[in-house]
Amino acid sequence: MSIFVIISPLFHLFWGIFMNKLKNIIFLIPLVFAFNATAQSSMLEEVVVTAQKKEESLQDAPIAITALTASTIEDLDIANVVDLAGMAPNVHIINTPSNNTAATIAIRGGSTTNPAITWEPTVGMYLDGVYLGKGQGSIFDVVDLERVEILRGPQGTLYGRNTLGGAINLISKKPSGEGMSSKLTLGNYGLRQAQFITDFGLGENRFAKLVVNKKQRAGYVRVYDSPYQAFDGVVPNTVSANDNLDAIDSTGYKFTYLYEGDKTSVTFTTDKTDQKNVPPFAQLTYTIPNWSAAFGLGASPLTGGLKVAPIELFANSERQSMSHNDTLTSELSMVKGTSLTVTRDTGLGTLKAIWSKRETEWFDRLDLDGSPFNIAETARDTDYEADTFELQLSGSTENMDYVIGYYMLEDDAYTSNPQSYFLGGSTIVQNYSGTSEAEAVFGQITWAFAEKWDLTIGARKTEEDKTGFKEYVGIFGQSGAGSFDDTTSTFILEHDYSENTNVYLKVAEGFKAGGINAEAPTPFESLKPYSPETIESTELGLKGRYFDNRMMLNVAYFDNEHEDMQISYFTADAAAASQVLNNSADISGLEIESMTLLNDSTVLTLNFSTLDAEATGNVVAQDGFLVNNIPYSPEKTLYASLEKDFGSYRVRLDHTRVDEHASFPYNSQDFRTELTYIDTNSKTDLLVLTEPMENLQLNFWVRNLNNNYHKSSAISFGPGFGYLTVGYFDAPRTFGMDLHYSF
Repeated sequence: MSIFVIISPLFHLFWGIFMNKLKNIIFLIPLVFAFNATAQSSMLEEVVVTAQKKEESLQDAPIAITALTASTIEDLDIANVVDLAGMAPNVHIINTPSNNTAATIAIRGGSTTNPAITWEPTVGMYLDGVYLGKGQGSIFDVVDLERVEILRGPQGTLYGRNTLGGAINLISKKPSGEGMSSKLTLGNYGLRQAQFITDFGLGENRFAKLVVNKKQRAGYVRVYDSPYQAFDGVVPNTVSANDNLDAIDSTGYKFTYLYEGDKTSVTFTTDKTDQKNVPPFAQLTYTIPNWSAAFGLGASPLTGGLKVAPIELFANSERQSMSHNDTLTSELSMVKGTSLTVTRDTGLGTLKAIWSKRETEWFDRLDLDGSPFNIAETARDTDYEADTFELQLSGSTENMDYVIGYYMLEDDAYTSNPQSYFLGGSTIVQNYSGTSEAEAVFGQITWAFAEKWDLTIGARKTEEDKTGFKEYVGIFGQSGAGSFDDTTSTFILEHDYSENTNVYLKVAEGFKAGGINAEAPTPFESLKPYSPETIESTELGLKGRYFDNRMMLNVAYFDNEHEDMQISYFTADAAAASQVLNNSADISGLEIESMTLLNDSTVLTLNFSTLDAEATGNVVAQDGFLVNNIPYSPEKTLYASLEKDFGSYRVRLDHTRVDEHASFPYNSQDFRTELTYIDTNSKTDLLVLTEPMENLQLNFWVRNLNNNYHKSSAISFGPGFGYLTVGYFDAPRTFGMDLHYSF
């Protein structure tokens, strides 16, 4: 097949919009693969997704979506949302700074940098159709997954709430009576994990499944008592005690009951995860020379904690040593949920109802400054509850698919946040809370109006009421409220250009309600609701299967216009005090995904993306700086995977590379911008999979093979703290083995 045949629809559809960016890339990918692709019997697996509330082939869905199958999930040991980092174009996922239970997720430049429980995410997470409403509590092991779907771009019709960047669907395997299986994982840094699954029948059409998971890992940094030790890099830790940083101890279970009748199915699920963690280690990466003199410490060395060296060693330098006051650090969390899903085939279509209740309890005590002294410390005690209900009616006629529905959410969040500064000389206790009541009606139809042409039109009407309260205990308290509503729409025109190639144009809107800033520097600001955020997105895409279905190629170009983008701007020298800014932004990019069966035993996956993100609103923060960058928006990202089957074993190499980018919404003129910038980084993982006997699989893995000591995020205090800057870092090289056994 000629290369020009493959890309000709791109040429005609996209020329004049992004061909200058595309031409040097798109021509190379098929060319490389063409030399290796020969007419053989093997083909790539067809993946079925439900991203549009109906079953369809991944390659037929006219949206930008990355899907991971059960086999890939099991091979790569994907257990939570952070494990998905780097696997999809323009998708950036990290642990929220100082937190092992909250995720910061950015898709196409849309993100939320503030993990506070009263803040709303920009990317929606769903577990078996249930919306996980907050970033806090979003990191927990979800084992026994059937599929993961990562939807890029606004999903304002079918998903709606807080999906301006996109949505992530975690889909569990259904009970089927398959019996029992187990998994044991052992690794360095004291990693021990055990999983047990029992899947059994309860009679005709009735099944139940119980999944139990226990995970322990020592931290990557050991706490030393000696006062004059300095280390460069991650300090190896072989102990499993809880006096080390970034340690994890979690226990979880999930129970599912399934009834599948001729016309009716019922699924009941309950899950719970308890975690006793030590938050990720913080490294003091910068402070003004001799800043310790401001506290009467003179030029004396800092003592206690992990390191120590004179404060001057940290001036204008990174990674001089680890630094943390471990006595101030702890993290406890509990997330649980219950859901009931009922589907019924009716004369009008399939009726589905989903009821759910999610709860999060979370406590942490944290050394904010990354030094052995109690310069800035905080504690947060948080409770969150959310009740949701969704009703869907979906079906099809001869030339039309449709879905209509109703959605409701009620949630309540509360945090008590005492803070101590300047060696305990100043203590502030602030409490803040918030509630949301949201309702929406939505509908979407896909009409095959002509041969090889489909038209999709959808709309969603959302109404949301929010309240917020903040008090400084013993000083002042104030509350605020706001009501927000909007109607968003989706338009998709799809053309079957050829038997192997589909092209589409998608125009979509998204809406994220405004709210009350419970972390405002003063309670008076809590009276003023900040504005809703909206997005208008245009996307041009191509999806193709080539060389007898031995190659998959997906390309998407998008342009997103954000209005009133909600930015949490860290202005004050105090912790947990931020200003909400409503800025505007123009974000565009190119995404290329490909998978090629080079021969019967070798699969090559390549994902490449570009991002051009610019704040355009000319918004000035409280400290006088113009906020003009978009965090977590690297200009280029690359993911490559090569898997080779040698018969008795398989070998897989995964490589990711992420360009430099900002980790906080500062301004180039603000000194903190340079201090919190993230350098270009890369990481390579190695996996060897074997099956020495029936029902037994033994996997050996090395993650971060190159032992890249990479800063993933950073926070900088203001001049009152000497621009003290704390960096948070990814895991060092880890290795271990997984043993899977099915009974």
